[in-house]
Parts: sequence; structure tokens; C-alpha cells
Amino acid sequence: MPPGPFQVGVTTRQFDDHRRRDPDSGGPRRLQTEIWYPAAAEAAALPPNRFSEFLGRGAIPGSIEAANAGDAIGGYLPGLTIEQLDREWPNAAVRDARPLEAGAERWPLVVFSHGSGAFRASYIYFTEFLASHGFVVMACDHLGSMEADRPEDMIFLIDEMARMAAGGDSRFAGRVDVSRCALTGMSFGGFASAAALERQDPRVKAAIMKCPSLASGGGRLPEERANRATPVFVMLGAEDTVIGERGNELCRQYFATHSGPACLLEIKAGGHVSFTSCELYNPSYGNGIGESKSLSQPGATYTPLPIAQQHAIVNSYALAFLNAYLRPSSEQAAASRAYLQTNQFGDEIVLTSRL
Repeated sequence: MPPGPFQVGVTTRQFDDHRRRDPDSGGPRRLQTEIWYPAAAEAAALPPNRFSEFLGRGAIPGSIEAANAGDAIGGYLPGLTIEQLDREWPNAAVRDARPLEAGAERWPLVVFSHGSGAFRASYIYFTEFLASHGFVVMACDHLGSMEADRPEDMIFLIDEMARMAAGGDSRFAGRVDVSRCALTGMSFGGFASAAALERQDPRVKAAIMKCPSLASGGGRLPEERANRATPVFVMLGAEDTVIGERGNELCRQYFATHSGPACLLEIKAGGHVSFTSCELYNPSYGNGIGESKSLSQPGATYTPLPIAQQHAIVNSYALAFLNAYLRPSSEQAAASRAYLQTNQFGDEIVLTSRL
């Protein structure tokens, strides 16, 4: 989809949670965090962020070498290097751009949780898009990636943005409304979003879970949960061979047993990796990007819907959902609710809504 009306800035912050300990160092839990935000119009004339800047521009000893290893970037495409990604990375965000001047409406907050084996910047098709439409998006690297820590990390990020919006960081002071927050995540991050909903934090007004691995945590979430009221949107790929048919069925059960507003989107020719930006590493990666193994026909392959179209489906419905529940009194809220109840993509998807 085309971006929204705003330029996009991006900045990296490390937040230390002194209430929890890092099992390796014994110090506070450290969360390297990316923040995307609406930027001033002048950002349109500035050079975009480079991939290496997510790694500290090489200022962190060993970061580039570690990223170039075969079990890191090379795991997506043999021989892929950070130097190549710096040349080809297509993001639009400008590193540390001046924020858009504060307006009448403060920006809602979206907290995103990455999938297992990914990192905070692996979903720019989504994070940048939302920032271009007037949201602030925070995504951290989950240190250790433990089930118990991830939901706490997400709530902690809300707390940190609340502190910055209250004056702790001039870039966000008076610009962000953390009382209108959504939790979002993919795969293990989708599980984390559902688990964080169980905290019933009053600032969280909605959640979007993309192919969530609800079997994590013992598979208790579809039934054994306290929060069935907060608006939720569950998205899945019908050919997802990672969470598999059981995982997809748990997603459908989560939707079916939710009493509050809920949407369920199934991309028929989509897989697990459809909800990532992995095509930027390898356009033939598989499992939803390029020729992929089929879930519905074991032993066979299928041709996924072009990834740009899959991302357009995800982003269009996600934007409508967030506008409806994070901007409920806005002019676009009613139109967004109508959009959420209409199949905009024909036979490519199955959409079920209860709003």
C-alpha cells in the first residue's frame, strides 16, 4: 500500500528494566528498542536509514561481523551481507529525524513483538506504514525470548513511552497518548500480545495477532483467559507450515471464544513468513514468500499471493482496525468499522468480523 500522509523517523533506544535481571550479566533486563514516528516534512529530502544503523552503525564491537555470519543474515540467503543490505534496503524512515510538530491530536501508541529468530526491524512493511499514518510504533529485541518475559517487556515499553511523553524525551513529550495503545506481534510475538492482554492494562485498547503461536505457554490461551473483551484482530496464513493446522485452529478458536469486538483474517495463499519483511533478504525465501511448501497438500508446493499484495491486505485491515479502536471518535472511525466488515480482496482471503 502507499504510505500515509506523514514522513517517518526512526530512532534506537535502550531501556533497562531494573525490576528484572538479565540472566547472563546479572544486571537489569536490557531492551534494545526501535521507535518509528511521524516526522517533519523536511525528512522527505533526507537520506533514509541504512540497515547497518539498526546495528549501531558498526559502533558496537562485533555487531556487523555477527550479523554477517551464516547463522544470522546468511540464514536467509547464503552470501548475503550487511554491505549489500545497506545498498538495497528500501525503507523510507530517516534516522533521528525531527518529529512532526505536535498537533491537536496526540499520536496513539503501537507496541510490536517480533517472532522467534527475528529482531525488532524485521517488519518494516508494517512498522513504517503505521508511523506514516500517525502512530508511534515501538519494537524491542526480546533478550532471551522467554515466554514469561515477553509480555512483561511489552507492558514495560508502554511505561517507558509514558515517561518520555510526560517530558522524559523532548521528541515525544506531549505528542504520544499511551492511554490509546495497541499490542501487536507476529508468531511468538503474537502469543506475547495475547499473553500481555491478560494483564488487562487499561491503556491497551486493542490487539493484532499475526499467525500467533498460541500453543506456546501450554496452549492455554484460547480457553483459559480472563480478557475476552478487548478488541482483537487475528490474522493467519492458511498454508502456514510453522504453526500448522493445530496452530491455525487455535487462532480460529481464540476468535470464536472472544466476546468483545473481533476480526479473523485468513490469507488463503499465505504462510507464516507472509507476515514478515523477509522478502527484503530473499524474495524466494519460502513459506509464504516465493514457491513454498503446502500445508493443505502435504508433499506439494504452492505459489503464494505476491508478497506486496499480502502486505497490502494486512496493512489495510490493520490500519482500519487501529483507527476504529485507537481513534474511536475520529472522522475515519465509522468508515474503518465498515471496512473491517467488508471483504476488500475477493477470493484471496476469508474475513469474519464481529464488531
